[in-house]
Parts: sequence; C-alpha cells; structure tokens
Amino acid sequence: MFLKGYLEGYYGRLMSWEDRLTILQMLSQLEMNLYIYGPKEDPYHRIKWSTPYPDHELQELRNFKEEASKFGIKPYFSLSPGMTYDQDSLLDLDNLKGKFSQLQSVGFTDFAIFFDDLESVRDEELGKKHGSLLTELSGFLEKDSSSPLMFCPTVYCNSFADDDISNSPYLNGLALTVPNNLPMLWTGKQVVSESMGNREIEELHKVISNPVLIWDNYYANDYCPTKFYIGPLKGRKTSEEIIKGIGLNLTGLPLTDCINLTHLSGKLTTEEILEKFGVPKAFNALIPFFSGPFDNSPNLNTVQQIQSLIDLSHELCIEWKSPLQLEWSIFLWDFFNQLHFLKKIKTGASKKTLEAWASRRYSEPLLKSIFIEKNKEEK
Repeated sequence: MFLKGYLEGYYGRLMSWEDRLTILQMLSQLEMNLYIYGPKEDPYHRIKWSTPYPDHELQELRNFKEEASKFGIKPYFSLSPGMTYDQDSLLDLDNLKGKFSQLQSVGFTDFAIFFDDLESVRDEELGKKHGSLLTELSGFLEKDSSSPLMFCPTVYCNSFADDDISNSPYLNGLALTVPNNLPMLWTGKQVVSESMGNREIEELHKVISNPVLIWDNYYANDYCPTKFYIGPLKGRKTSEEIIKGIGLNLTGLPLTDCINLTHLSGKLTTEEILEKFGVPKAFNALIPFFSGPFDNSPNLNTVQQIQSLIDLSHELCIEWKSPLQLEWSIFLWDFFNQLHFLKKIKTGASKKTLEAWASRRYSEPLLKSIFIEKNKEEK
C-alpha cells in the first residue's frame, strides 16, 4: 500500500487535538491514508521520551487513534530517543519498550523511531548501533504491529553525507545491522529539497536497500518562522514503484497545512484551492511572495508597484475575518510592514526617519545590519 499524508515532525509549534482532528478530516477528504505523530514540542516524544504519558495525554492519544481509524488513516506513533539513549543501558531499552507498550495499550499498531537532528558524530559505529536498536525494537513490536517499524536515520539527506552517500560511514554501518524491510524516511538531497527524482532514490538504494518514504519539508517553516508557503508543490518526480510513500512535514497551522495537503493531491491550482478555503481574491496578487521556498519573488522597482500591494492591506488584514486569516494575520502584517519600509527607502526618506520607523518594528540584529553596517560602508 502506498502511503500518503501528513508528518507532524516540525519544531516550534504544537497543535491542539482539535487541530489534529481538522488534519484527519482533510486527509480523509483527499483520500490520503497516513499520519505520523512526532511533534518535537511534545516533551514525551523527544526530551522526556522515557517518561510514560500522563493519563490525560494518553486518553487524547487513544481518541486520536480511534478517530484516525474511523477515517481510514494509518496513524504512526513515533519516539525520538536518540538525544539521551544509552545503547548499553538495559533500563533505557526497557523504558523504550515500555513506552511503546503504553501506546499499544490505547490501540496503536504502527510505530516509528526518529534519529534525526542529533549532535553526534555520524560514523559507522553510530549507524551500527541504530541498526541494532531497530532490530531489537522491530522484533519486540512485530507480533502486535500491522506494519514494519519505520525509522528516520541521523543521515537523512545527501547533504548530511557531504553529498556522497555511497561513502557515508553512518549509512554503511546502518545497512550492516538494520532489517532491510523497515521503511526509512528520507528528505532528499537537502533537508529542504528543491527537487526529488527516482535516480537519487536508486542511488540511495545502492547503499541501503530499505524501502524509502519521503519526508518532505518543502512547506515547512520552522527554519524561517516569519514566512509561510502556499504555492504548488514543485520538482517532485518520484514514482510509486520507487518509493513507499510521502509525508508532508508542514507548519502546525492546521488550515494552512490543509491547503498544502490539497496541493499534494495535485487536483487543483493554487487559486482554486485558495478560493475553496475562502481566501479573498485580493491575495492572488501576493501569491508570488508566498509561493515556495525556491521561488524568486517579483522585483518591486517602483513606488507604484509597492503601493499597489500596500493597498491590499486593509482588505486582507482588517476586512477579511476567518480562522485562516488568524493563522496568516501575523505574516501578512509583517509583509505589509516591510512594504512600507521599502516605500520609505524608495521615496528617499531620511536616514533618521528610517531608523526611527524601523526601530519600533524590527529586531536589533536586523537594525544593526541595515544601518550600522551600511554606515561603515558609506565611510
């Protein structure tokens, strides 16, 4: 079965259970079947991975599992133990098995281990250790699981292997010890990849033969929290014969994430999707500035071009009222603030005026970059 859906694996924002229900409903509407639960801001997922969930949180997870099953969606529960896990500690192994057993007790049958974003030397020894742990856990889970244990390696993109995955000590060590039926999450050439194709997955399979499920960070904004992207998903040309599935790792803004899941379905244009979600047509003029992480924004060379966009601020920031507008409000206000600043520069406002205006709106590091460094250059 090809897996397609949502990956909750981002930093900086923890959704409510109501938000997750919104995502499940959208996945069902789009006939998608995957939800991987792995929020970095859930302390019991990562920082306190060995601590059992409190009863009230466990009940929420039970409810989530039941709702996902009603919608025909396969929910994976994941843990990120790598920050503190001691390979030689029987207590840590018992805690890990105990945590999975706790989730089994509320109905979960599909699990994942994340070894991403560890401050560790990515050597062969670490790869072997991770593979051995995955062997131990997959054997423990096998009887009561509906599918093989999924995992994200520490080297989860080409760039983490210095773009030469064939010589990655970590991946080669992992390949020696990990069961080759366990699906592996992979983000592509980069953490946020501009493109993905069959050839690069085939190259990865020369090193490690495990089935690959794409962890796609195209729309993620935890690395650029003042932005969000709602344009079409571009540059993806992997086929279902080459990969096991794809999960979009998104933003934690539930309605925004529903928009981008709709992009993953590939059935509507951006304008059609935004209209479906009740976005005013005025926003269409801003789409080029919020399209995707690799799209160049249009040049604004004249005051008239800048002002034509500023004129949209009242409709988009004041008149438009909806739950989606609440998600976008802070981003829109910031965008229009930047346009006002650009207009002041274009109209030749004095340096003193610019500094006074910007000091109330922008951070100290940015102000220093804009003004202090510029002063040095002028001298």
